[in-house]
Amino acid sequence: MSDSNWLLLQVKPRQEMRALENLERQQAQCYCPLIQVEKLSRGKRIQVEEPLFSGYLFINAQPELNGLSYTSIRSSRGVSKIVGFGAAPIVIPESLIEQLKLRESNGLAWKAENVPQAGDKVNIIEGPFKGLQAVYSHTDGQQRAIVLINLLHQQAPTSLANTQIQKIA
Repeated sequence: MSDSNWLLLQVKPRQEMRALENLERQQAQCYCPLIQVEKLSRGKRIQVEEPLFSGYLFINAQPELNGLSYTSIRSSRGVSKIVGFGAAPIVIPESLIEQLKLRESNGLAWKAENVPQAGDKVNIIEGPFKGLQAVYSHTDGQQRAIVLINLLHQQAPTSLANTQIQKIA
């Protein structure tokens, strides 16, 4: 058996699974590490599975075993290009692939930690209200939150980007 020849493929936007499926149909050994992510969808927290490296996947290109050439890999549906320096593709060490597989089998997950709940106090860390404290009210889409800022002894609702607030521990 020959040595592994893991390459990194750049795929078209949000087409990791399409590229993976098409390459596997051609008998290619591919790997796309997945991660469980907690997201907000319509104001509710949901668990979704996403590629760990968005826009990329790994392929073990061994033309002598599966007959796949670089041309057939590049022209597969969903694949944009083989990542490399100049004309030479980057070869990914087998140890890195094994380490990723091991970590994935142990459960790669990203949970929204320190996400404020209604009524939690938050610090405003960016923008015109930087340095003020506010009370978290609710989400305003996926990227924004409504917070209540105490102005002139009244709580004024303000929409801020999620990156502009930090929950007080």
